[in-house]
Amino acid sequence: MLQSSDTISQAPVPLPDMANLRVLLLDDSSFDCQRIRRLTTKTDLSIALDEVNSIEALDRAVDETPYDLILIDYRLPVGDGMEALDHVLRTPKNRDAAKIMITGNGAVETEVQALRRGCHDFISKADLDADMLRTAMMNALTLAGQRHAVQATWQREALHEGLVSALQDQRVKDNLSALIHQQVGHMGPAAARQIAGLPSHEFELLIAGLHETDDFVFH
Repeated sequence: MLQSSDTISQAPVPLPDMANLRVLLLDDSSFDCQRIRRLTTKTDLSIALDEVNSIEALDRAVDETPYDLILIDYRLPVGDGMEALDHVLRTPKNRDAAKIMITGNGAVETEVQALRRGCHDFISKADLDADMLRTAMMNALTLAGQRHAVQATWQREALHEGLVSALQDQRVKDNLSALIHQQVGHMGPAAARQIAGLPSHEFELLIAGLHETDDFVFH
């Protein structure tokens, strides 16, 4: 199982909200499902656990319900945990959910593959107890939240750079100018007169300076 030091950054990350966690378990063994369900009640976490026993049932669940965390058994009667993981990663509602692979043997090769493919932690059924499950869940939820925050930052920066670049294009400036005049016209005669009274070079400077504040881009 991963330790907390294995996250993508050594910076402290706030623990996720552990209240009312929605968790999905994929496992075809009713015995193992009952065992894991019992263990979840001993983790001192508030968990609503759904269970599915096939990749087909998993697909329906992740299409319909957003989950905080998904537990995936590696060995399945049809397909395996890696295939199930790929299905989750292709689902908009759950691609960013925390994901833990569970196996019966704890093979290192399987663990490495699972982590490289997008799992946040890996645990062996043979060693599983309530404390291990709780730690794995918290690690996975924390790491998933951190990765999502990093991705959101990258997306925000890319959007910002794209908009700044677009504002340098004369066609974009012309279209934006027309749109601003149109929208200001809806605000009343006084606002329209203020914009109409601006010299063209001052109006262009106003548009060119919009990228200097995130208020324009993101709020």
